[in-house]
Amino acid sequence: MRTRILIWSSLICLLIPAVVTAQQQQPFVLTAYGGLFFPSNVDYKDNFKSTSDAIYGFGVGIPVAQQLYLIVDYSLFHVTASPDLPNDSSLVLDEHFWHVGLLVKQPLSPLLLLRFSAGTNIVTVQQTTSSASVASVTTEAPRKIGFFGGPGVEYRTSDPHLSFFGDIIYDYRHVTEKEMFGDFGGVRVVVGMHVTLF
Repeated sequence: MRTRILIWSSLICLLIPAVVTAQQQQPFVLTAYGGLFFPSNVDYKDNFKSTSDAIYGFGVGIPVAQQLYLIVDYSLFHVTASPDLPNDSSLVLDEHFWHVGLLVKQPLSPLLLLRFSAGTNIVTVQQTTSSASVASVTTEAPRKIGFFGGPGVEYRTSDPHLSFFGDIIYDYRHVTEKEMFGDFGGVRVVVGMHVTLF
């Protein structure tokens, strides 16, 4: 735990001078998005009778250079297994994603931009099983630092305060504990908007 705190604290301290300087040149950006998450876990389709479910999140972007942003965001994935499991049992999966990374944009036209984001993540994974005859049991994987990254496109509207984007992001999160062994990362396909504050 102390190691993770030191790593995150060091990263923030290194970026503060650049952020303070850039804030004098460019605006502050709020972000909200939603879409589908496709988990990489091999048992997901069998357990939940689907290949994907909804994910949503929000975050902020802080400029550090021209078309380069420090991004911080949080997203939530929550899904419950189909009700036809034996013994009236149920299975709930919760994954929480925290991202800290960089977003770079490359203009393709005055209104359209190509974008790419990447950085580190912390993903919490929690599974809860229950049935009519047995009390619920919750298993949680330890928190570990992983990575994320992926491309997207962004459309600037005529309003300088608003733009819309679409991203395809891969999150890597592997669990080695025997109770929840496997890959709990996955691919998200999301659309969202940026609201720029001057």
